[in-house]
Amino acid sequence: MTPLPQHAGSAARATRVPLIVASLLLCSGPLRAQADEFSIPPNSILPNYNRVSVGQREALEGGAYVARTDDALANWYNPAGLASSEKTALNASSNVYEVTRTTLSGIGERESGTRFRAVGGFFGIVVGKPIARSERWRFGFGFTSPVAWAPSSLDGAFSLPVGGATEAFGYSSEVNFNTVIPSLNAAYRLSPTLRVGVGAGYGMTDLSQTQTLKDRLLSATGVVTGIRAFSTDGSVHHLLLTGGVQWDLARAITVGATVAPPGLRIGGSSKIRFSQTLVQSDGTQDDLSFRDPEAKLDYKMPVRATAGATFRYSRGQVELDVRYYGAQDQYELLSSDSTAVRITTDAAGVPTISAPAFSPVLHQARSIVSFALGANYSLSRSLRLHAGVFTDPSPVSGPSRSTFRAVNLTGVSGGVSLGSGRLTGSVGISSSWGTTTDRAVGPTLGGIQGITDVSIRTFTGLYAVSFTF
Repeated sequence: MTPLPQHAGSAARATRVPLIVASLLLCSGPLRAQADEFSIPPNSILPNYNRVSVGQREALEGGAYVARTDDALANWYNPAGLASSEKTALNASSNVYEVTRTTLSGIGERESGTRFRAVGGFFGIVVGKPIARSERWRFGFGFTSPVAWAPSSLDGAFSLPVGGATEAFGYSSEVNFNTVIPSLNAAYRLSPTLRVGVGAGYGMTDLSQTQTLKDRLLSATGVVTGIRAFSTDGSVHHLLLTGGVQWDLARAITVGATVAPPGLRIGGSSKIRFSQTLVQSDGTQDDLSFRDPEAKLDYKMPVRATAGATFRYSRGQVELDVRYYGAQDQYELLSSDSTAVRITTDAAGVPTISAPAFSPVLHQARSIVSFALGANYSLSRSLRLHAGVFTDPSPVSGPSRSTFRAVNLTGVSGGVSLGSGRLTGSVGISSSWGTTTDRAVGPTLGGIQGITDVSIRTFTGLYAVSFTF
């Protein structure tokens, strides 16, 4: 693919300018004239695995709970923990998205938005007494939303001088990436100190994005205008299996671990719409349109494993977890067998029609290791303080080529849990932050290029309730 013809009097610039705000976060990559194929630009989605913590106590402690989970949340953290629940219990928790702030380094420009909505959460049940008569077997159901990235829509417009011309640039974007997993789980107590569990889940991952970009270059000799719009809306489904174990090494020390093979893809598809128009000052025009309501979406779930150890003391607990996610070789995230329609009209108004192919959107994931440390302290029988820290490295391999954004996140969480009887609850807050690696963007119609990075900070409100029968 070759870049669009650019204004002859403008030299390409490698600088940080406000124009790059649009390209950086949302529509990275120039408007281009397609020859034999075309591709859609990168998006602003973060595919991090641990950005959202779930649970009544767990989310307040950075998700460090694989060794000590012992209620309905064991459906997500470690199915072996179901065997520690004596009675039947229900649990519901939610993370309410509050603020995501994006800062572009070097230019002082900021884009931020507020959206109040549930971006992750959990509902689950563990079946114990009086429903289950067995002392060793426990069963559970969970509905978990562990992945969510849905910032508020962003848009902007900029105008700046380019040589002897003026360039006006506008954009808008809205993206959504989330996973929900209903699961069935079972646990068995092998001995007073050893518990094992297995689980089967049905993962449903949705990926949607809508972006528009307008670029106009005005000079004394004419106007060059480029418009691009595209959207995707799809989902992919996986069968997810998990095995877990918990072992009480001593009264105060418990270790736990889980392992899950790669998700087995059951199916997935996506709608793709793409249109692009370039009008040159000499009257020539290039129009490209593409639509495939049944394109293929194939987001892969990697092998994953977690190991942790908890220490109990007189007034609380401390746990450290280590999480591993395997690598994924490069594969086609979005692909289509359909072709576009391209109409090129010369200055005399004579059209030429061609059918460029869709260039697959590729993705490759690297293996990562993350950590979570959580602790709590009892102030009284009905009031407990919780705090946690965690890391969330980006799985994106080759950030300069990926359709996703690569941001390594670090986070903290904290809050309080209330109650000691059948009904308990918790409230708290979590925050994470990180900065992308440098990424080249452009050139625009005026020949502007840039090297930019972006920093992200998120704040999430947490609340949960639990009822024991």
